[in-house]
Formats: sequence, structure tokens, C-alpha cells
Amino acid sequence: MGEKLTIIIAMIAIMVMMPYFITMAINGKRENDKAGIDNVNTGREVLISINGKNELIDVEKYIVRVLPGIAGPENNEEMLAAQAVAIRTEIYYKMGTETVIREDNLTYEFFTKEKYIEKWGKKSYSKDMPRYEKAVMSTIGKIIE
Repeated sequence: MGEKLTIIIAMIAIMVMMPYFITMAINGKRENDKAGIDNVNTGREVLISINGKNELIDVEKYIVRVLPGIAGPENNEEMLAAQAVAIRTEIYYKMGTETVIREDNLTYEFFTKEKYIEKWGKKSYSKDMPRYEKAVMSTIGKIIE
């Protein structure tokens, strides 16, 4: 009796897991399905200039890169989130009905990876940039009205 029960449980487990295995075999792991700041598209962008090259980046990604200049890595998550909302509010206010704003029209300091590391160090970059991203992602689209 115990052997039959084991076989039945194993068969049920196989039947339940089979669709998952088939789906993974067909589709594989898709990196684009990950939620993250690089996959955000709000339809609002900031035109920045890095090393003489112009680039359009989503407002949310821009906020991640200017947040360190407003709230350093010593700040807690609530402060980072509050500052992200305040920055977004000012950017949206200055944009008005436009969907693109030039970085020159904003007063924030943009931190490239290199600039961040130069100011706070590589260890801080690895540890704290995910905190900045989390603060922005947790407040995405929120503004002060």
C-alpha cells in the first residue's frame, strides 16, 4: 500500500510540474521579464549629455541617478522614497504637458557610475544603488499634488 501511495504522489507531482517544464523549455528564462528600473517606460524622458553624447532616459531612471546628490547613502529608505517623490514632482511640474525636458532645465547633479564611485566608493555603489532604485520603483509615478 505504501509503495502505491508513493507512486501516486510522484505521478501527481509530475503532472503538476509538467506544464512548467514545458513552458521553460519553449520560452527559456527571459531577462526582460524582470522588473527593474531599466525596464521602466513612463513616456516622460530627460535629455542628458554624457561625455558629449546626448541620450534620452526615462524620468524614473534619471531620478535614480540624481537622488544620491539630494539624499546620500546614509539616509534611510523612507527618506530616499520621499526625496524621489519630491524630485519627480518638480520634474513633472517643469515639464508641464511636454514629454521631454532637457537636463539643463533642471538643477540636479547626475551621478554616472564613475562619478558615484569617485564620491562614495565602489563598495557603496554596489550596496546603495539598489536602495536608490528600490526607492524610485516603490514610488513610481507618484507626485505631490
